[in-house]
Amino acid sequence: MKTGNYKNKKFILNVKTDVNKLEYGDLIKLEGEYITPSQSRNYKGFNYREYLKTKKIYGTIKIDGNNIVVLEKEKLNSILIKSNNIRNSIIEKSSSLLPEKTSKLLIGILLGDKSGISEEIIENFKISNLSHILSVSGAHTSYIILGLTYILNKSKITKKWVYIITILILCVFMFITNFTFSVIRACLMTIITIIAKNFYKKSDITTSIAFSLLITLMINPFSINEIGLQLSYLGTIGIILFNKNVENFLNKVNINNKISKILSVTISAQIMIMPIMAYKFNTISLTFFISNMLASPILGIIMVLGVVTIFVSFISFNLAKLLAIFLNLCLNALIIIAEVISKIPFSNILIKTPYIIVIILIYVFILGINYIYTIYNSKMYLRKIQRKIIEIINSKNVINFFSLILILIIILNLFSYFYISISKTLKIYFVDVGQGDCTLIVTPNNKKILIDGGEGKTEVLLSYLLDRRIKTIDYIVISHFDSDHCNGLIDIIDNLNVKNIIISKQAYFSEEYINIARIINKKKINVIHVKQGDNLKIDKQVKIDILYPTKDLEYEDLNNNSIVAKISYNNFKMLFTRRH
Repeated sequence: MKTGNYKNKKFILNVKTDVNKLEYGDLIKLEGEYITPSQSRNYKGFNYREYLKTKKIYGTIKIDGNNIVVLEKEKLNSILIKSNNIRNSIIEKSSSLLPEKTSKLLIGILLGDKSGISEEIIENFKISNLSHILSVSGAHTSYIILGLTYILNKSKITKKWVYIITILILCVFMFITNFTFSVIRACLMTIITIIAKNFYKKSDITTSIAFSLLITLMINPFSINEIGLQLSYLGTIGIILFNKNVENFLNKVNINNKISKILSVTISAQIMIMPIMAYKFNTISLTFFISNMLASPILGIIMVLGVVTIFVSFISFNLAKLLAIFLNLCLNALIIIAEVISKIPFSNILIKTPYIIVIILIYVFILGINYIYTIYNSKMYLRKIQRKIIEIINSKNVINFFSLILILIIILNLFSYFYISISKTLKIYFVDVGQGDCTLIVTPNNKKILIDGGEGKTEVLLSYLLDRRIKTIDYIVISHFDSDHCNGLIDIIDNLNVKNIIISKQAYFSEEYINIARIINKKKINVIHVKQGDNLKIDKQVKIDILYPTKDLEYEDLNNNSIVAKISYNNFKMLFTRRH
């Protein structure tokens, strides 16, 4: 590691061996190798360095367990140690009271710790647009605040002490949830509102949002890039801007008043976050209102009952066990809702990554529609519209405005012309998929060829193609059916429009081949079997010559019978050799 001042810097410790002797709050001395966080390896890929900045983490230190010496115990701030003890107690009590599946889910809901939740449940929550339930958010905090306020107001405590106790509990909640951005926002906004009430000032929600964001960014300016923070604040802004109009609209279409109140909050938040979700995750959910309408009331019960059950367990474990029966039913109901909704066809639509300008225009459109609807409901819309039209007609800048629009149209047309002219060449991209190889070829006539896909343990390749705005693959060449060359293609074949798949004769049917063949048959994709001497004309200028394997396979080995191909484009030629 370079010399310098690393005081108060956070690091991730990558320990080679298990270290049971370390406890939270220990002051340790260690020797290890500093590893600089990686940046994006592919076009628009995940930038680990920028991600760590949002967490105020400096980097990773790789060490051997034997190179750690504990100097002092409980050296951290006593508040942090107590908060961690509370967190561990909650986890321990949850595990004792509930079965493993639901206890892990409760820990995820109460503390935002998803490490113990099965991948199947996480995926179901993701597809059904309920992922926010597993990350402690403003909704979770709201339920705690409502429950806490109700209990305190029923007691004989004075209002001043109700405010003080609420603020203290919210501070503890921020500590035990590790200062999740959505929790910070919700807690800070509540604390600001309480302080305003205490000084007999009317609370302004927009000021509260701005102030809480300011404090968050003062602590760490890089947190503005954190998707959790973006979604939390945008969702809240959506509720402020649209909730009244959405509820009004739902009432007009004869939806029950109570249901419209629940739906309006969910829809208002979703309206604001959907464009960002589409940009970041390439999905648009069509079932979010159904899943959230069913899950939101249950989440409220789980939050209140979960906190009460854990609290009671410290006084009477038997009584807590009784409460846990009902809590377990609610948690299982939530799992069933996520599972059922996730199986609805087309619940999530996969889309190409939108252009930033498109996202901006969507927000302009949404805000414009909301403004028009607000004016319409104010019964003043006719006079206002008439006045605006007169102002525009009488404006001296009308000619300048239309001239500017004309210039922009000409510039955009020229840009499109030059872009199309430049793009009419052969493009070859080598995609970093970790273990294995992957090559994307785009021909001058926009035909897409994909050669191999890596191991496929992550969604790297699918995200890469969507970021390249590719949803159709004309040809996939699978050189051979080793897992590190073909498993990464399963997501591609399953989710994108694949027209042709090129393979060679198989020495034997491997497990990977059988898995991919099943998807190919299900989607009725054309399979082209190739051998030495075959050639494929992709378009007028591009062709593929197959140099290997021979008609009669020489080896009973997948690697040694890999496809060897030559891509030709006018006078340019590129050889794709046997791969291992």
